[in-house]
Amino acid sequence: MTVKLAQITDTHLLTDREATMRGVATWHSLHRVLDCVAERQPDALLLTGDLAHNGDPAAYDLLYELVAALQIPAYWLPGNHDRPAIAHDRLSRAPFVTGDRVELGDWNLILLDSTLATATYGEGAISVDQLQRLRTHLDNTDRPTAIALHHHPIPMAIDWLDTIGVTNAREFLDLLDQADQADPVDQQGQGEPAIDRATPSVNSAPARSAKNNPVKLVLFGHTHLEFAGDRHGIQFYGTPSTCTQVLREDATEIDTLPGFRWIELHPDGSHHSQVIRVPQTPTAPNVPLASAS
Repeated sequence: MTVKLAQITDTHLLTDREATMRGVATWHSLHRVLDCVAERQPDALLLTGDLAHNGDPAAYDLLYELVAALQIPAYWLPGNHDRPAIAHDRLSRAPFVTGDRVELGDWNLILLDSTLATATYGEGAISVDQLQRLRTHLDNTDRPTAIALHHHPIPMAIDWLDTIGVTNAREFLDLLDQADQADPVDQQGQGEPAIDRATPSVNSAPARSAKNNPVKLVLFGHTHLEFAGDRHGIQFYGTPSTCTQVLREDATEIDTLPGFRWIELHPDGSHHSQVIRVPQTPTAPNVPLASAS
């Protein structure tokens, strides 16, 4: 059975529906995004962090109300703007599902908490305990696996953004492929930026066959930016925020729009993914922006 999954991220809800962040009413923007999600009838929703801008209980309550209306399971993980203890308290009942591993049809979905309590600028890290559990899981499964986390574990080729990703990304990537080598990024639609070869990158020469690697894709938020790239046969996907976006120098008008990622997980371990942009005015065209399949 093919599982249809919608990923939303960086909702940055505040305590009031009319409150704005950087000129955007985040509740209204998320409402429109979820309306578009509902039209596609997904089987489940994935929320990859920065759910509440200041971690306020009332913001999580607003999120619960919007997501509950979809009447589908919702899997979530925290971001650097969240307060995990409060989020767990407010999002611990259906349709929200707690836990760090779930089965979606023939697939496994692993949720990693990349928040770092000692972060200075919003950077993240994956704890030793989580890395050990991930290694154990990957050593004992033949099911295709998707991994989700908040922070980006590979560079986005934006200098300031790449200082606030996963600080121990090398350990994470080495765990995925058991290799210590890096080549330039192969970004779809973004060119090939120059990257320090000591930095984890995308599209490195494979150290082990992607066919034998249960990990098929890694999903993240945090960047407020669409990204798609391949590393050792594993697809890495960054997803736009449901509110404000980070723009590259060559950004177009559509890159300013909120969006979500649509993912179809097929029983044979293949998948399809695309970013759907959501217009914020009734007259704006609803233009799907495809990533990689």
